[in-house]
Amino acid sequence: MMTASSFCRRSISRAALALVFAVVAYSAPAQIIQGLQSRDNLSIYGTLPANVTPDYGYYAPVLFGYSLGGFLQTPYFVGAEVRGQIQRRLNAQHQESALIGPRVAMRFGRLNPYASFLIGAGNGWRFLEPPILGVKQPKPIEDIGTQWTILGGVDFKLNHHFSARVGEVSFSKVYLKQWNLTPVNFTAGVVYRIN
Repeated sequence: MMTASSFCRRSISRAALALVFAVVAYSAPAQIIQGLQSRDNLSIYGTLPANVTPDYGYYAPVLFGYSLGGFLQTPYFVGAEVRGQIQRRLNAQHQESALIGPRVAMRFGRLNPYASFLIGAGNGWRFLEPPILGVKQPKPIEDIGTQWTILGGVDFKLNHHFSARVGEVSFSKVYLKQWNLTPVNFTAGVVYRIN
């Protein structure tokens, strides 16, 4: 038969054991679980994206530009990312975006695979009708709207501060009043770790 004091002792023992496991799991996750980082990672990056589906029916089907951003990756799987991107043709048609959202990442030796879901604002300029060569180009229309982007990629660690972004693929949806954009980007660049 269990008395009140033996019940109390058992409860305290179980609570103490749970507390010990919680402290150990919190204090040393990177040494226990493969893929986690040992401390926070605050980094900035610059990339050169190639948009292979810019949703413009005129001229070449590829749009080039640049992207700048940064992220804070915690020792656990989750982090946060912010990025801005401009992509432009050799004329007035182009796309811009400013995005923020969560990211997940792991580390396997020098490889750091990651994925993000970002949301923010997208902006686009395009011609309503195809421009005619030799004639003054018409003024493009502009629109701004909500954008979401899902992406994944891999960074290769070169040293403590520098990594090469060896590849990233993203799909976006930009909701504009007169048309929608669905860009698919392939990206490579450089990552600089601040801390």
